[in-house]
Amino acid sequence: MTVAVTNRSLDGAKPVPEAGMELLLWILVWSELIVFGALLGAFLLLEWLDPAALAALRQTLDLPLAGIATVVLVSSGFFAATAASGRQPRGNLVAAALGGFIFCALKIAAFAHELPALAAMEGRLGELYMLIVGFHFAHVLFVSGLLLLVALRPASRHVAGVATIWHLIDLVWLLILPVVYLG
Repeated sequence: MTVAVTNRSLDGAKPVPEAGMELLLWILVWSELIVFGALLGAFLLLEWLDPAALAALRQTLDLPLAGIATVVLVSSGFFAATAASGRQPRGNLVAAALGGFIFCALKIAAFAHELPALAAMEGRLGELYMLIVGFHFAHVLFVSGLLLLVALRPASRHVAGVATIWHLIDLVWLLILPVVYLG
């Protein structure tokens, strides 16, 4: 037996089925992929147009720290997936959020020594790097907070939604890593 949950609006309009929220979630996911795809496409174009700037950028980046940050972020995705599967959602969401905050701390450490070199770079590649990585950083920070909020009262549909967004953030980072750091 399936029970449909509906929301009533104040203006007397027809109720909106809860399944409509899933559609909004997937619109968010695809729009984020399109935005990050466009940014990474622009990065690839600029690196092709200005190989000297790319070489200068790659000398400033801390690849080992990016590798550690990747392991931390992907590990936190494991905790989000475990929470979404229904096993100890509260604890696993907190662990996923903690991984997100650790990722942010590692990126702040990387930014501390990258920013002076990036400020001295000519061209737009350094700026685009900061836009891409900074935008991803903001997503990680925001959704880490969201993971903690959902952990307070972990309803299964909220856990699944926030885990989906968290996996999107993982996926975006796994696209950023080869394009920007390894290229």
